[in-house]
Amino acid sequence: MHAATLTGAARSRKTATNNANHGLLLRVRAYFAGRRIERRTLEELNMTTDRELADLGLSRYDVPRIAALAGRQAAEKFLAA
Repeated sequence: MHAATLTGAARSRKTATNNANHGLLLRVRAYFAGRRIERRTLEELNMTTDRELADLGLSRYDVPRIAALAGRQAAEKFLAA
């Protein structure tokens, strides 16, 4: 048998490891995509006046919660794609 040839079991383990690494990488990328959206949303909402927030039915205290929700939704959407 040639040294570069993998047995069926070794090939299967290598494929499983690659799949696990791909899944981990995908989750890490989704996390950072979500954080980017959260940060952008937080910046934009912090630029609005209290009056503008009130017109939207929000208060200044709602801003971090809304930004975190936007980030989570973006991460979930990234993983679903």
